[in-house]
Amino acid sequence: MEDEYFDAPTCRNCGAPRPMPHCGACGQKAAKRLSIRDVWQEFWQSRRLFELTILHAALHLACAPGQVARDYVFGARKRHVHPLKLLLVAVASLVLLLDHTGYLTAGQTELSGHMRVVAAWARWSFSLGLIAVLTATLILFPGRCGYNAVEHLVLAVYVQFVVIAANALNLLPLLVLDANRWAVPWRQAASWYMTPLELLVVAVASKQFFQLRWRADALRIGALVVVFYLAKKALLLAYGRIVYHVALSQ
Repeated sequence: MEDEYFDAPTCRNCGAPRPMPHCGACGQKAAKRLSIRDVWQEFWQSRRLFELTILHAALHLACAPGQVARDYVFGARKRHVHPLKLLLVAVASLVLLLDHTGYLTAGQTELSGHMRVVAAWARWSFSLGLIAVLTATLILFPGRCGYNAVEHLVLAVYVQFVVIAANALNLLPLLVLDANRWAVPWRQAASWYMTPLELLVVAVASKQFFQLRWRADALRIGALVVVFYLAKKALLLAYGRIVYHVALSQ
């Protein structure tokens, strides 16, 4: 990844020659290296939030989250849905499912005022995974492939979308089943398979994004997963302390 990569008169979305500012084949404008300002502007320029391309993007990301992130930072912006748009859709869907199924408060017949505050804040704890992914990749692969911090962030957002989407899918059966009866055992069972699934997503995405090999780079991938896991645990602990003090102050 170098700045000169984007200077070539080639569309970084479809690969066609691009003598003009916009590609004559796919219509994408000339891509440039990502900065945080670019990510924010591209997000707001895409006004349609819910569209069929999101479903297609979700299916693609389920198989190759790291490759999608790599394509995006290398200029294929029109081919893939903006990462922040995907994350916003996933977060909205998960919050609605949590509220509708009562997943976090199931098994408690009556909640005190403090516990209501804790439950409300707990709905947003899943966002800490994004920070954990970013922390782990910046620590383990700070200069690999020449990525900057914003490009690491793109990977973290795509990974977090996949993780949140998996959590949302895990809740879908509770829309059909009796949530009051099944939410507690469902939550207990999920604690055994959702964390390994999340670690697998992080490993696969990082392997694809940083062009690693399973055998040759097994130790580095394993170290990344460990750092991610520890970083997320530390963030959850800190977040829990903040929520505790907020609840007591109410």
